Amino acid sequence: MLSPLDRRCAMTSIVRGPVLECHRIGKRFGGIVALENVDFDLYPGEVHGVVGSNGAGKSTLMKILAGALADYEGEISVAGQPVKITSPQIAFHLGIAMVYQEFSGVGQLSVAENLFLGRQPLNRLGFVDWPLMRQKAREYLKELGLHLDVDRRLDTYPLVVRQMVEIARAAHRGARILIMDEPTSALSPPEVERLFELIKTLKQRGVAVVFISHFLEDVLAISDRVTVLREGRRVLTLPRAELTKHKLVEAMIGRGVSTGAEREEWAELPPRVSAPPVLIAEKLTLPGIFEDVSLAVAPGEILGLYGFVGAGHQEVVQALGGALAPRSGKIILGERTIPLGRPQKAVRAGMVLVTADRAAGLFLRGEVYKNVTIAHLRHAVGNWVTLAKELRAVQPVLQQVGCRPANPLLRVEHLSGGNQQKVVFAKWLLGPVRVLLLEEPTRGMDIAAKAEVMQLVERLARQGTAVILASTEPELILAHSHRVMVMSRGKVTAEWAGCRLEKAELLRAA
Repeated sequence: MLSPLDRRCAMTSIVRGPVLECHRIGKRFGGIVALENVDFDLYPGEVHGVVGSNGAGKSTLMKILAGALADYEGEISVAGQPVKITSPQIAFHLGIAMVYQEFSGVGQLSVAENLFLGRQPLNRLGFVDWPLMRQKAREYLKELGLHLDVDRRLDTYPLVVRQMVEIARAAHRGARILIMDEPTSALSPPEVERLFELIKTLKQRGVAVVFISHFLEDVLAISDRVTVLREGRRVLTLPRAELTKHKLVEAMIGRGVSTGAEREEWAELPPRVSAPPVLIAEKLTLPGIFEDVSLAVAPGEILGLYGFVGAGHQEVVQALGGALAPRSGKIILGERTIPLGRPQKAVRAGMVLVTADRAAGLFLRGEVYKNVTIAHLRHAVGNWVTLAKELRAVQPVLQQVGCRPANPLLRVEHLSGGNQQKVVFAKWLLGPVRVLLLEEPTRGMDIAAKAEVMQLVERLARQGTAVILASTEPELILAHSHRVMVMSRGKVTAEWAGCRLEKAELLRAA
């Protein structure tokens, strides 16, 4: 009896032409054109990269293919047969699976349970056949080159392994078209290589992969062809051999670019700030996560915290903002000691946290103005709340952060990722901000959106806001930090100020 993997391989070997064809795909949200006359195709065993600025239409096209947007224009064919994809169930039966940027596995269940979620093998009495499920899970993962303890809870594995299990689950369910949304956005370089090995294994088995990413180096490293979308239109599709990063950037933004758009390889850090610090953290410790972390940041200074995923630097920023409660240590803001694990106290004192998960800080189905005023409603509009007051309070900060469109009545879910992040910034700018804590603030953004967000951060720093920037992107740290600290395995391993810092040196310290 053939496994879903074997059946898929047999099926894709029969398909000589494209396994997926899209013709003249269009989609509107009210008066906003998200896609217009987009053509796209995909062959068995191909990795087809898709890139574009925020709002270019990448997510919209992929949601159509995954069945999340049923109302669209144009024609779609799968394995040469015309289809109408109106639900995720139909997409699933057609062999289309999407692995989203935000992890969607069930962490409390084992690897085997996640792999067979919703279709566990049963014994003759109708109960789950646990030994058989574990055996089949081991066998299938081994086929893909994954050697894991299938009885171990999924949330005890690092992110890259959890992503691999989710990809394996999609392939095991018979997916012949796998759509991957920003799969490397939270991974360290070694983890990216591990993920690429899995993708190559799936390619050899005939699985077609759509690889969506803002990391252009990753797209060029793994893709066979690349398509560029801009303002809802397809502007370029070429084989990887005919492309460079510079050419992709030009196609994405529609104009020539300077080398400033390229990733930084070094930075000239300014001398250490002489002003007294506004924030001091002393010997913060959260067992198993970070230990004896001490730091200080002055008004107008941007302190970069760099490390690989799991280094502890992101958790330190969360602890400073009160989202995590260290076992011991002290946080002093100005003259006040901030209680550990009390985010409301931190916010009232003027220290705000912008997390990597934008969705966690937004009501995606709520209007922009509601998202902006919610944290400082009384401060912004007084005791008597009216729509007119909220709109008057919100409009200036939307203009300040450069949100496009600057329409406070628009629902946040209809904004691109970059503009959603700007709404998060606008929310905090309504209140007093003395210290801005940033955890991967540009995750999942294109080059232009990254530049806009970081220009906003630098403007706030020039106005006297102290900034702590935690990121796994060395280029982001080098481009925007005044001083840099590195963490590895929960401890601070290096610090630089007033010198030339090479990217290679930064990576070695991590």
